[in-house]
Amino acid sequence: MSQKKKIRNRVTVFALLAAVLLLTTVLAGCSGNNNGSEAQTQSASPSTSASASASATAELPEAATLRLLTDTSEAWPVKEDWAVWKWVKEKTNITIKQETKTGPESLALAIASGEMPDLMSVFPPDAQKYGPEGAFLDLSKHLDQMPNLKAFLESRPDVAARMTSPGGEMYHVLNDGMGAGSNTVFFYRDDIFAKHSLQEPKTWDELYETAKKLKELYPDSYPFVYRHGINTLKYFGPSFGVYPEFFEDKDTGKIKHGVTDPGFKKLIEYLNKFHKEGLIPPDWLSMDYKAWTQFMTTGQSFMTIQFIGQIEIMNSQLQNGAHLKFMAPPLGSGSNAYIPNANFEEYGFAVSSKTKNLDAALRYLDFIYSEEGKDLLSWGKEGETYTVADGKRKFLPQYKVPNDLRKELGIFTTGAYGVADFEASKSLSNENEQYAFTEAAKYQFPVINALPPLTAEEKSAIANTEEQVRKYYETSIAKFILGETPMTEWDAFLAELTNLGSQKLIDAYQIGLDRLKNNMK
Repeated sequence: MSQKKKIRNRVTVFALLAAVLLLTTVLAGCSGNNNGSEAQTQSASPSTSASASASATAELPEAATLRLLTDTSEAWPVKEDWAVWKWVKEKTNITIKQETKTGPESLALAIASGEMPDLMSVFPPDAQKYGPEGAFLDLSKHLDQMPNLKAFLESRPDVAARMTSPGGEMYHVLNDGMGAGSNTVFFYRDDIFAKHSLQEPKTWDELYETAKKLKELYPDSYPFVYRHGINTLKYFGPSFGVYPEFFEDKDTGKIKHGVTDPGFKKLIEYLNKFHKEGLIPPDWLSMDYKAWTQFMTTGQSFMTIQFIGQIEIMNSQLQNGAHLKFMAPPLGSGSNAYIPNANFEEYGFAVSSKTKNLDAALRYLDFIYSEEGKDLLSWGKEGETYTVADGKRKFLPQYKVPNDLRKELGIFTTGAYGVADFEASKSLSNENEQYAFTEAAKYQFPVINALPPLTAEEKSAIANTEEQVRKYYETSIAKFILGETPMTEWDAFLAELTNLGSQKLIDAYQIGLDRLKNNMK
């Protein structure tokens, strides 16, 4: 059988299981650079590390240097001397020169420059956009050169399905293992609530009333804060039964535009009240991580929604008995309160189609998806980062919380792993963080917020319409929340979305979804 047929057959299996993934709850996640951790559990046997070391005594391949473009985070600023790059060099003879994006346009500029880095951290839409244009390598043609990656994908068809185009091309590979850090959850100042005998709000009505009470107690505060602007609505939406944009409806199995659901309108009405009464900061649209941190650590805000690991990152900065704790999502509409089903990773790697270091780029990917790479880039090295006692690994005392691994070593940061062992992060979790992860698992929305992949032609046919619809949606929703457009104009807003072509987008993604389902026959 030809290699092309093998890949296509494998893609069929991947696509079949992807349909299941889209239809059911996925419990498994900024991305690789999200910052969660779970309940403490025993690690994999340290013997894995020992056997890996023994196998690494073979002669190293020829030295190479790769440029790697990644995101950065204020929670773990990039360091040139991170230990992860030293470990990669020791095992692969590859020197990684990490370059960081300066804004949303960085990837597009790098591609347009004609001098792309060898490897780039990308999201699936990046791969779908730039891959067919020739910017990224089709990795499906090189899987035989990456046996560890190939074995991983065969063991995880759900992951493979989300990175495989309808034609079988793989323009990127996805990270895996740290999906739990992608959960976005509500949390609150339990010390302030206890001080004033406040109860955790169970509904959005109670969230509103609690915020008003806190505003009375602390007039200069903004009791409820969030930092992702309009994008935050995809985190709020599940408590109202929807994702705001296009998604597979859990009841009908069909593509739906969430903004048309009455529950979404109800959410916007709540946020309009929060803004009007000064219960959220006036600059919520442009709130960045630094500003959000200021609100949470200086007593200006008491309730928020953020990546789950931020609970402990913020707790490490709070003083004088201040403390944050997980809060169950308040019910907006319907019968169940949910958080987004985001327990998977959306970030990964693309290889430049113009790289002059193809062998090294493939070798790097293969290593970080190997068992040896997983172990080393999750735990580090015995004696250097951890000790072993009674068959259990324990990080050295200087590593107190999961984020220390990122800040000091580069472990679990963007571009520094392929598949991760989340047990390493769990081992540094405290009781409060363990509670958060246990509780978050109870509130997962029944479907994930991921659309089926389209062919390049299908994507091109809707690109302009998609851009127009999204821009109009984001601009209009901001005006509704800010009170610049009255809610009486809601129906006119929905009508204009239809005029701009929202049904065309529904139809296009329905074709993609039907294609996945047909593979089940």
